Amino acid sequence: MNWTRRAWLSALPAGALTLASRGALAHVSAGAVEPLVPAPDAWVVDATGQRQKLGTLMQGRVTALQTMFTGCSSVCPLQGAMFGAVQQGLADKRGKYPMQLLSLSIDPLGDTPPAMQAWLRRMGAGRAWRGVIPSGDVMALRGTLAGRPPSENLDKHATQVYFFDASARMCWRSQALPQPEDVVNVMAFLARA
Repeated sequence: MNWTRRAWLSALPAGALTLASRGALAHVSAGAVEPLVPAPDAWVVDATGQRQKLGTLMQGRVTALQTMFTGCSSVCPLQGAMFGAVQQGLADKRGKYPMQLLSLSIDPLGDTPPAMQAWLRRMGAGRAWRGVIPSGDVMALRGTLAGRPPSENLDKHATQVYFFDASARMCWRSQALPQPEDVVNVMAFLARA
């Protein structure tokens, strides 16, 4: 199926779109990140149970990162569908450039590697789309990504995509709920830079 913004939006219930448009998405900091911000110094566990530093996981690949949690029934399925569309859009570019999609849980107490595996399966994740669960201070991690203090309410997490270059430095933040083709274009641009 050729995923367009209209296709992935129509695949979701209207209630999810209503929740996605609330205050959680307003007043986001988007655009170029200057100066570049190194990947947060955080340990993560991936869906297979492997533990490593977030920056190490990103080294050598352009990475688009989204925040989510597996128990979310509002915007996270929408974000997963969007990454599914991005994954399809990257299919012909990944052979030329090392790129990956990364879903970062913001609920380390509720999420487990098996829950992350199940969520990735439901979203149709391929080999270049990984899911990780952080250990440590999630609020600080979210603040670093957003460039401002985050909401303490998990349901009000950002729906932005955070872009990291192959040196694991954040260089771009998207608008809330970006279009899949915009994510693909930013990733391809960063891979060529």
